[in-house]
Amino acid sequence: MQSFVSSFKQILRRSFVLSLMLLIAASTLFIFAQQPSYAYPASESTKLTPQEKIDRAYTFSEGVGRKEEMKQESYEEAIEESEDPEKAYEKNTKVYRDELKPALVEKAEELVDNVTGK
Repeated sequence: MQSFVSSFKQILRRSFVLSLMLLIAASTLFIFAQQPSYAYPASESTKLTPQEKIDRAYTFSEGVGRKEEMKQESYEEAIEESEDPEKAYEKNTKVYRDELKPALVEKAEELVDNVTGK
């Protein structure tokens, strides 16, 4: 009985190892398999204009349409900024300085209050 159990264990071990080897061999066959592409290639004739994209987005929902409009506006702003980078730089530094000024004024007021003891 003991020899039967030990031989059965050996058979199970060998079959387990053999099945693992077959699984590894079978998986290597699928590594180089070409997966189907479900993406639709957009050709030049089927490209949508920005307004058509926005209209199509609104057919899905109003939120999607708004996001598409914001995306298009930011794209147009980026194009304008790339045409004249110096103007964009001046605009950005002006905005930065305008945001910075109130903080400096508040800090100066605090310093004056601290010095005068108010």
